[in-house]
Amino acid sequence: MKTLIITLFAALLGATAPTLAQSPQYKQAMTDALTGMNKKTDKPATADILASANQFERIAGAESAEWLPRYYAGLNYVYLGFLGGSEAEKDKYLDQADVNLKAAETISPKNDELAVLKAYIAQARLTVDAMNRWQQYGPLFQAGIEQAKAMNPANPCPYVLEGSSLMYTPAQFGGGPDKACPVLKQAMEKLATFKPASEFAPGWGKQQIEPLLTKCK
Repeated sequence: MKTLIITLFAALLGATAPTLAQSPQYKQAMTDALTGMNKKTDKPATADILASANQFERIAGAESAEWLPRYYAGLNYVYLGFLGGSEAEKDKYLDQADVNLKAAETISPKNDELAVLKAYIAQARLTVDAMNRWQQYGPLFQAGIEQAKAMNPANPCPYVLEGSSLMYTPAQFGGGPDKACPVLKQAMEKLATFKPASEFAPGWGKQQIEPLLTKCK
């Protein structure tokens, strides 16, 4: 699973660069925060990820009408949920991911990117204790994926997340290359034409799935 997280983090490094202006303060703050995130290596320290989450939370505190700072804060807490030490520590980070997700949904309800984030949180919760949590969080993961697809069929992110998850799931549990490859190919097709909805909107996926697609015949 750590391999999955590393590849997902690498994908995030492809987050869309800003092209449009909002308030100058907001634009500068988001540019700085995304630049800092993009400088991280494939194996970032938890302290660096936590600092990034805190940076986005500070932006969110100053820009209460913007959902994207909450999105990126939540995403960083998801990474921490995978990389944390004890189960309690992982759940503590994921609690913060949920806090940011709920705040973002209040600002921007029925948002496909937030549905993807919801699925990602569910996946992280499941991974903390897969044996005892798959029945609760497996359906929540899939529900988030399906909601995102329904809200925006052009968005490659749910396909990236779903295909990556299937690739790292053993075949006896419904995963493996045979299940993952068709989804990953769909993701790549969508990435070829996808245009992010806004200046700082997520645009990740290509870096993540390119190495996975080499396993597809």
